[in-house]
Amino acid sequence: MTRLIRLTSACVLASLAGPVGIAHGESTRWEDLKTEAGRLTKGLPENEEVGRSLLSHRLASQLSQFQKFLTDHPQSPNRWEARMTVMQIANSLAMLEEREPDIKSRQVELQSIADDNEAPDHIRADAGLVLLQIYSMDFDGKRDQPSAEKLAAEINRFLDTYPADPREPSLRLTEAQTLEAYHPERARTIYEEATKNPNPDIAEAAKEALALMELQENPLELSFTALNGQEVNLADLRGKVVLIDFWATWCPPCRVEVPALVTAYEKFHDQGFEIIGISLDRDRSALEKFLRENKMTWPQFFDGKGWENAIATRFKIQSAPTLWLLNRQGKLIDSAPRTRLDQAIAAALAQP
Repeated sequence: MTRLIRLTSACVLASLAGPVGIAHGESTRWEDLKTEAGRLTKGLPENEEVGRSLLSHRLASQLSQFQKFLTDHPQSPNRWEARMTVMQIANSLAMLEEREPDIKSRQVELQSIADDNEAPDHIRADAGLVLLQIYSMDFDGKRDQPSAEKLAAEINRFLDTYPADPREPSLRLTEAQTLEAYHPERARTIYEEATKNPNPDIAEAAKEALALMELQENPLELSFTALNGQEVNLADLRGKVVLIDFWATWCPPCRVEVPALVTAYEKFHDQGFEIIGISLDRDRSALEKFLRENKMTWPQFFDGKGWENAIATRFKIQSAPTLWLLNRQGKLIDSAPRTRLDQAIAAALAQP
């Protein structure tokens, strides 16, 4: 599923300028800032701690330079881009120093830029897109109807303002995914329209989303003999909340996910929570060794076919890890609970 891309340090660093020397005049100073772009990470030492410290110092210096530019040239035709850059630097600096960015103040500043009719259209659109990223983060954290409807409304507001924006198809998919649980017919209509998009990636993503919506309407049917010989049938697990994990030992993000899964299993198992693993591995002995070493005691389906795994193929799994959360009735209620696993499991367990 195409998703909104959150603001990251990587995209920030690509747009920032390095330390600048003394320059005279607004245009010259601005060109100096732009010319120095890309030098931020040059010459950093290999030692990670020293490198982070130096990068933090450069970011702080750069933040000061852009803020001074705005103070000295408040009516510069580049003032909106400079304001955007100040927010980007501050965000990158907070991430580097492992601090929470001040999202609220950025939201106010971004809205001010997005609503400013004097600002260039592309800058206003960029500000609007980052606002959508913030609303998306809020929805991902809450997964409730108010946050879903807020994000959907803001997407429509953005597209009403910029109907020719090239990101329109991706944003429509995000709107549909946001509305699946609360306005399924509206979501289905958006997906069906997207299946006709000339972009094959958009069309395929919409088809996959429609297939997932079908899985949400009826209890999932799945049975197999696990790696340890255990017979597994989802029908026997009705009344429990089940997490299906499509993963592999050769997949770095999957391996990173394991401690959180083990912790969740230990925390919620006695409350009626189960995990089922669908392994995309080919090496049985390596898989069994990994399971023992990491205390992954739940059943695993393994057929040694890797990406051609029979169950993964049946459900058209395209990436790993993929986590599906089923409610007590065996229906798929969340196809992307990774970022809020404990919260999603607890909410599912709280339902009858």
